[in-house]
Amino acid sequence: MSRKTIVAIALALALSLGAVAATLPARPSGAAHRRYTIAYFAYVQPTANGGRAAAKALGMRYILAPHNLGGPQGVIRYYKSLIARHVDAIVSDGYDPALKPIFRNVRRAGILLISSGDDVAGRRDLWVNYSDPAGFARALADALASQIDKKGEYAILDEQGEFPIAHTWAKDVAAYIARAYPNMKSDGLHTETGAGDEAEVDSIKGFISAHPNLKGLIGIAPTEAYLAAEAIQQAGRIGQVFSAGNGGDGLRGTPLVGWIRSGAMEDVVAGDPVKLGYLTVWAAHYLLTGHRFRPGAYQVGGPIGLVWYYAAHQELRLGQPLTITKKNVDQYANKF
Repeated sequence: MSRKTIVAIALALALSLGAVAATLPARPSGAAHRRYTIAYFAYVQPTANGGRAAAKALGMRYILAPHNLGGPQGVIRYYKSLIARHVDAIVSDGYDPALKPIFRNVRRAGILLISSGDDVAGRRDLWVNYSDPAGFARALADALASQIDKKGEYAILDEQGEFPIAHTWAKDVAAYIARAYPNMKSDGLHTETGAGDEAEVDSIKGFISAHPNLKGLIGIAPTEAYLAAEAIQQAGRIGQVFSAGNGGDGLRGTPLVGWIRSGAMEDVVAGDPVKLGYLTVWAAHYLLTGHRFRPGAYQVGGPIGLVWYYAAHQELRLGQPLTITKKNVDQYANKF
């Protein structure tokens, strides 16, 4: 789930060469020749594919955790098996407080723990993130504003029990719209249960009917992005009510492509999941070979290019959010 401007372009260009030179020390000769094992809990196939490609390029053993581990206890048992195997690094995704104890055990065993995409609920050695959370919130707001001529009533769709980052996005979206689009007026925060069922679609259709001047909806989490587009379509309001949503990590095999083509939504993707997987494994290898990240730019090479590290949250960011519209949806429909 999860599931996204770092600095001004001019500043990035001015600093990148110096920052790269300052933050890429020579590799330790002994550590570079060891073959490391990394286990990856990748919940979407494109991320798994990107991680596997990086592991192959770097000569690492790659273990992809099974998708169906039989519930929380099965997940914990699998973590314990990885600890017993003495893998060198484990990559996890998603905010689950129930995993805090096993994360402590992973780190006590001297295993590198990395969160990828959504941050984990516990201490880890590195967070490989798609993009700046504030930048992702701005991209959601901009996507809706561009569809409604920067004016009119809108509402944010939220859900109960979602990851903490989603609440940050919702607050950032509202604050940014108030500053950047003074002619857009909020009809408030409409909170759903997160069930994503027909009852929730009906709830949003009822909200649309109760607000006859409503121009747009913003779905903060993937469930709400789907609900907004489905409700607009079922209500026959395409072209009258618009939406921008966080559709999650994948397009292929989902209804998102059809909704985008019809005008029911624009999809704001935090970043390319294939590149996220590749960058995460590259970062693990970088740390395992004796390096340490310092604030600044890193030239990864391969399909990635330049990325930035931020020490405040031990965070390595992939880049900018991607907004998928009618104009570019065919370019990405089968990519991830």
